[in-house]
Amino acid sequence: MTAIDMGFRDDINDHGAARTGGPFADPAQLHSLILASVGQAIIAADLDRKIFFWNRTAEELFGWTAEEVIGKTSTDVFLHGESVQRASEVLGTIARNGSWSGDLDAIRRDGSRLWVFATTCAVRDANGELVAYASSAIDISEGVKARRTLEATSHRLAEAQRIAHLGSFEVNVGGGDVIWSDEMYRIMGIELGLAFDPQAFLAAVHQDDVEGLTTVWTNSVLTGASFDHAFRIVRPDGTERSVLARVVSDIDDAGRVTKLSGTVADQTEWVEAEATRRVAESRFEIGFEQSAIGAAIADLDGIPRRVNQALRDLLGRTDAELTGQRWTAYSHPDDVPLGEAVLANLAAGNETYQDERRYIRPDGSTVWAATNVAIVKDNRVLQYAFVQLKDITQRKEMEAESSHRALHDSLTGLPNRTLLTDRLTHGLANSKRRGSRMGVIFLDVDQFKVVNDSLGHTSGDGLLSEAANRIEHAIRPGDTVARFGGDEFVVVCDDVTAFEAEHIAQRVLRAFVRPWLIKGQEIHVTASLGIALSNDASTPESLLRDSDTAMYRAKELGRGRIEVFDETMSVKASRRLSISSALHHALERDELSVHYQPVIDLATREMVSVEALLRWQSASLGDVTPADFIPVAEETGLIVPIGAWLLEVATRQLVEWQQLQTALDHGRLLSLAVNLSVRQMLSPDITDRIARVLAKSGMRSDDLCLELTESVFMQDADYFGRTLNELKALGVSLAIDDFGTGYSSLSYLRRFPVDSVKIDRAFVDGLETDSNDTALVQAIVAMARALGLSITAEGVETAQQMVCLTELGVPRAQGFFLARPMPPEHITRLIKTRELLGPAAPTDVAALR
Repeated sequence: MTAIDMGFRDDINDHGAARTGGPFADPAQLHSLILASVGQAIIAADLDRKIFFWNRTAEELFGWTAEEVIGKTSTDVFLHGESVQRASEVLGTIARNGSWSGDLDAIRRDGSRLWVFATTCAVRDANGELVAYASSAIDISEGVKARRTLEATSHRLAEAQRIAHLGSFEVNVGGGDVIWSDEMYRIMGIELGLAFDPQAFLAAVHQDDVEGLTTVWTNSVLTGASFDHAFRIVRPDGTERSVLARVVSDIDDAGRVTKLSGTVADQTEWVEAEATRRVAESRFEIGFEQSAIGAAIADLDGIPRRVNQALRDLLGRTDAELTGQRWTAYSHPDDVPLGEAVLANLAAGNETYQDERRYIRPDGSTVWAATNVAIVKDNRVLQYAFVQLKDITQRKEMEAESSHRALHDSLTGLPNRTLLTDRLTHGLANSKRRGSRMGVIFLDVDQFKVVNDSLGHTSGDGLLSEAANRIEHAIRPGDTVARFGGDEFVVVCDDVTAFEAEHIAQRVLRAFVRPWLIKGQEIHVTASLGIALSNDASTPESLLRDSDTAMYRAKELGRGRIEVFDETMSVKASRRLSISSALHHALERDELSVHYQPVIDLATREMVSVEALLRWQSASLGDVTPADFIPVAEETGLIVPIGAWLLEVATRQLVEWQQLQTALDHGRLLSLAVNLSVRQMLSPDITDRIARVLAKSGMRSDDLCLELTESVFMQDADYFGRTLNELKALGVSLAIDDFGTGYSSLSYLRRFPVDSVKIDRAFVDGLETDSNDTALVQAIVAMARALGLSITAEGVETAQQMVCLTELGVPRAQGFFLARPMPPEHITRLIKTRELLGPAAPTDVAALR
């Protein structure tokens, strides 16, 4: 349609039919009838796009009558969606080209949608002027739907192929035509739509896989056999992809293969994952079997289904003894609940579990293992348990040893203070609950310091080990003995009476009576024991304190004995502590002084010597007796510096007196006696120190007498023998003090360079009443004379004692009856007055005593 006579409009009735005379009388009328009856919708609109012609087919297609649409625009009536926006573009195209054709999205009167194919032309008058637009339209909705369904299906197929990395293809065997899906291009790594024939495809196959693919492809072309074949392709960028081709054949009636079609699946990720899985499995297999840590794969009931060699070695069992058996079959009885705890823990939703437990090997030995259990899942479904057992036996043994060392003494193996305190705490709690008493025995080895210093620490350690052994065998089976420190031991006795505690202590004391063999040398060592019994107010600290106090009381009373604590001891212990504290400052505070007790020639009653004696006037404690502070000085070691000070003071003083005697023309000069304790003798520089004092004071060495108790001679004979010989070499004289109270005095008189003996006051006391003492003194005098030793008697308290000593031939004596210890100025006065001492002495001398 290129042009339409505009006069026909007046001749068309309301239904699109001509309104003039007989049929076909007017050509225009004929045209109108044809347009009204044609099978296409015919629509005409003026330049304002208002409809002025609407045929019957248009009414049927869109559901609007001519009367309803005349005067309205197509946009008002049937155009829809994008077609509304395209209307102006369509008219512009018509103005330029004269016509336009295309699909339009339309809408019916009832609101339903349809698609039409429309052709619109320009209507011009006789002068060629554009006067209207005429359009024809046919319904293509079914075709559009089918096309869209096909497009959607194709899109879904392409998307499915993309997601699955699955390409499809068809090859016309006769003509060689190839049809590929888009995913095939992506798999091959080439641009979409690029021509790619079978030869080009074959060229992209990895050279190592060409032969195999060619073989199966050729076989399929020749025989029509379908095949699945995996191979690799090399993309243009050089990367490799692993694919799986599945090919089927179309065969014609003659049995010839006409077409090959199939799919190519990109399996690269799967192949790589599978390779990774195989590597992982291989590594797991190697790691599982060759691991140094025991491992097992167990079912969810905890029963091993597979074990490695390390686990078999760890538990000392065969594969058959482990797989299929419950862990309880070889778990330590005390640790069986731990095995049950694993299952309970995993049942609660926990995926891991760890503990440390023991297992029993067939030989009965125990092995410790750190056990680690982990649940393995697959897609959140529990599969099995992976169990690892690491041997920690050595660590556990070291921990046990470390724990034992922390609570036990390394030398004796006995409980130490820490464990002792724990035993005391629990023992007290149990005693209070049962209404019984606990006994604590505190033991100190007498003279251990002498043994240790003279024989050496190794010998001292041997003595302590043997002492621990003797104590353990002397106490009851349920009692505890601990090493408290040094040479001190504590025995804890549960549920005892006072009598039972003393009986146990007596057994311990008797165990020390037997001689001790140290380095092949037999020595005698005793022990001092103190006992404390618990009450409702007792604590571990109070029991240790009280038993320690009782032990010190035993030492004060002569050692080698037992004392039971009472409250008076507490007062004494407090006094002892005060003395120890104050004594540390006595020298620096100038609180010590030296008194001198004269030694008298019984024949002439002249003062021939003086014994230097310590005195202490404490600023805090007042006058402290030697009996109180000398033992403390010995125990604390303060006796060494104090003794050195006394020696310096006394030697200087003696030189002054000798100078005075010389000036007064005294024929016989005084000598000096100084006591040396065991602690002083053990000082390695004792000889050098005495030599320096003598040199500094200017005193002659033969005027100095060093007095030693018999306890010195009962220690290491070799050590003290060397020391005594060194002192003797200085020119000093040596005396045995308190002679007769020891055990082996006679033998020592022959072995050591002793010059004199001093008869102990205990024998002097009995001269008036005990004939045995008289006989003993007589024997000592005879022995001393036979050995060429001088003799001095101590502790003369009465005139009768002095007479007896004179009759027995004792040449010299000292004691309160003759003269008490006195300050140095009193000795100076005696020298100046030349007064005699004794019963015939002037009365003013007695005042000096």
